[in-house]
Amino acid sequence: MQGARQKEGNIMVLGDFLKKYAAERPDREAVVFQDRRFTFRDYDRMTDRVATGLLKLGVRKGDRIGIYIPNWPEHLFVYLGAVKIGAVAVPVSWRFTPQEIRFVIDDAGISVLAMTAGFMGMDFIQNLAAVRGELLSLRQVVILERDKAAEGMIPYDDFLAEPGPALEKAKAAVQPDDPTLFIYTSGTTGVPKASVLTHRNLISYTGGQIASTGFSGDHRLLLNIPLNHVGGAVMAVIACLNAGNTVVMMDMFNPEETLKTIEKEKITVIGQVPAQYALELLNPNVEKYNLTSIQVAIVSSQPCPSELILAIRSKMGVMPRNAYGLTEVSGAITFTHPDHGEEKLKYSVGRPIPGVDLVIMDEQNKVLPMGQVGEIALKGDPVMKGYWKRPDEDKRVFDNKGYFHTGDMGRIEEDGSLAIVGRKKEMYIRGGENVYPPEVEEALAKHPDVMMSAVVGRPDPVMGEVGRAYIMPKPGTNPTAEGIKTFLKDRLANYKIPEDVIFRAQLPLTLLGKVKKLDLYDEIKKEFGK
Repeated sequence: MQGARQKEGNIMVLGDFLKKYAAERPDREAVVFQDRRFTFRDYDRMTDRVATGLLKLGVRKGDRIGIYIPNWPEHLFVYLGAVKIGAVAVPVSWRFTPQEIRFVIDDAGISVLAMTAGFMGMDFIQNLAAVRGELLSLRQVVILERDKAAEGMIPYDDFLAEPGPALEKAKAAVQPDDPTLFIYTSGTTGVPKASVLTHRNLISYTGGQIASTGFSGDHRLLLNIPLNHVGGAVMAVIACLNAGNTVVMMDMFNPEETLKTIEKEKITVIGQVPAQYALELLNPNVEKYNLTSIQVAIVSSQPCPSELILAIRSKMGVMPRNAYGLTEVSGAITFTHPDHGEEKLKYSVGRPIPGVDLVIMDEQNKVLPMGQVGEIALKGDPVMKGYWKRPDEDKRVFDNKGYFHTGDMGRIEEDGSLAIVGRKKEMYIRGGENVYPPEVEEALAKHPDVMMSAVVGRPDPVMGEVGRAYIMPKPGTNPTAEGIKTFLKDRLANYKIPEDVIFRAQLPLTLLGKVKKLDLYDEIKKEFGK
């Protein structure tokens, strides 16, 4: 069995990393949260106790384990404890409504749910109780707080168990292609679906991430994004596990707390979306903090605007590194290089990590030459096994050569790097001309009064579709629609300039700081009736 788990001496199942580092660097910090600190010896020991507790509850290989806990160490202990015995971790967002919780537990077939009583004013026990009668798969609930345990719930301390032969037997049965993690995403349809990620996916992915970002060695990574996203669950947690590095956790994003934590914990690696960096580095108190420990600053979801490049360089002392990725491919699969200049960072998201074949395809799945715009398609070990119980979706996104079609539009530059043009489904057609919203948003980001923007298409009786720009101005500014359009005329073709410019004090944001365009589409649908 062990031979099937090894490939040229490399670790092929996640639990073996804990065993490795508990032996090689037992006293090194593995997990830090506020004043709680756990070494690799502690990490291995705690996940063994969770794994044994799960076995005693009747959990077997392939069973799904829900984790309704914020970014706390116990979330990681349950996550990796489940993974050690071949069970599948299913993180449940603490922001979910009772009906969203019901959907995930029911869809995944979660048999055991680990939870806390509440967080940020939300009553998790009440949320679960509201739908408990509808959850046919859920057999056991483990709760962190003994004094809050409702009838039938098992206190976490009672659930933990001392490891023995049964645990070693369960560990030995785990194989590289066994599922390890379900991450739910909604996409443009609004209907959640889970990407099924395996041990091979996560180990191959994080190996490529480490090689592309220089994350091996002695690093401390700040985790301030949710663990129900691959950015947290894979790019932070599993990358640190793979490299034997330290993950420093925050349970909520707060700009000033992030700055304090960077200084206090001497953070060397941080990965955030542009909005998070902007909120931190435009903070009036930023000069109070020493951020010079940062060695790698990853910017995900979109290329880094010029103003933000300058802010990261001046305040953190490093050149930001753009990244592009998706849940379905385990994380960000391209990164720019530290020596890429400011001009390149305005449009490029870098080259693919090792182990990923990235091509640009046309509508007939024909590979396009360099410089031509088409759909980004990917193949390689980091790509998911498929969607959970969604065979029709699998057929839609995988072609007959095994390429995963991302739904994102891009082109390959002369140096082999990728430039993102936009979402295939976000693209709108104005009078026969294709318009990609990110291109317009990048131009808007150069306007001195624009803090954040989101561009979408809306129906038009003459042109078919035209653009609408939602803009959040910077504090103390008062831009006008005409002024914005005049500014864009020097930067974009006329057909790309939005017909409507709407100013908002706030834009709807996800927990990751991305604009929730579905909310804007819903607004347009109500306004235009289609």
